[in-house]
Amino acid sequence: MKKSLVSRGISRSRKVVGRWALAGGPVRRGLYYRYISEAFGREERAVDAGITAYHGTLGTGKELFTLRRNVHMLEKGLTMRPRRDEFALGYIGSTVQAFAGVHRLGAASGVGVDESRWMHTVLTEYFEATSRSTNPKIERLRATFRDLEPIEPTRVSIASGPHLPQGLPPAVSIEKLTELAMNRRSVRWFTGQPVDRTLVDAAMAVAAESPTACNRQPYRFEVFDDPESVRRVAAIPMGTAGYAEQLSGIIVIVGDLSAFFDERDRHLIYVDSCLAAMGLIYGLEAQGVASCCINWPDLPDRDKAIAALLGLPSHERVVMLLAYGYPDPSGLVPYSAKRPVEAVRRYRSLTRPAD
Repeated sequence: MKKSLVSRGISRSRKVVGRWALAGGPVRRGLYYRYISEAFGREERAVDAGITAYHGTLGTGKELFTLRRNVHMLEKGLTMRPRRDEFALGYIGSTVQAFAGVHRLGAASGVGVDESRWMHTVLTEYFEATSRSTNPKIERLRATFRDLEPIEPTRVSIASGPHLPQGLPPAVSIEKLTELAMNRRSVRWFTGQPVDRTLVDAAMAVAAESPTACNRQPYRFEVFDDPESVRRVAAIPMGTAGYAEQLSGIIVIVGDLSAFFDERDRHLIYVDSCLAAMGLIYGLEAQGVASCCINWPDLPDRDKAIAALLGLPSHERVVMLLAYGYPDPSGLVPYSAKRPVEAVRRYRSLTRPAD
């Protein structure tokens, strides 16, 4: 009881001081966030833990984020016009070393067959493109790479590396895509009928095709589809009161800050995760499965609770949650009118006035 009273007293004091600080100027707010509030301190600690974890993977054969980023940059270099005879000298060494580690560990490295095929194909094309270079570094690394066998040599495909854009007509017309987008609603009332995991996986396959910065893919989906787990997870974020008890499934989208070596990239877990989240939502919707985005509040007690429940390391942060299930035909959904295109876009030119 005494501890509870003390905790409540501290909480109230922080709120009072917070209102005073936020009503003041930048100096007052700076002191508040530096010495009293944990709002940015928790992000700072998570970013620091992520950078530490990133460096901890180097030389282990499991530096997957490094390898994805570097191979992606190599692939971009191979698409340049004109293609240069010599490039990527600053990171080709670490790339070959990382790929050799993946080759050594095989499936235990965590790299899938398609990824290993892509990496091998891009490195093969890199050393072919730089074949006229006499740079001793490239020659040495070419010999090192030549001694490695691809993890899945029989599956190497030209489509795994740089290739021409698909010349086929679009699989989905703009009219159909617009219809899907306009008919989508945030559904909070579900039938309770379980959603087959093959449908969820199919939607996640769509999500996984979303672009990410340097192809690092710094997120994952934690899926819960049994009633007790769904109930416990849904109870943590705010905004689920009144409907959390009847959700069919819930997905926690987790961002991994160990994908980055520098604090400049700390926001990419949010950008990349949310690009994937929209693909996931449309993937579910296209199969008749409704969903509802659940905002994740950046609050210390919520962070601590979800991290404990999911067993998250200090360098991983929850980005958002997504409830899903078959919509109850008798349940109402908000209309939520959207702004017109004219209100959200401006065509710009630096040589004439904006349209």
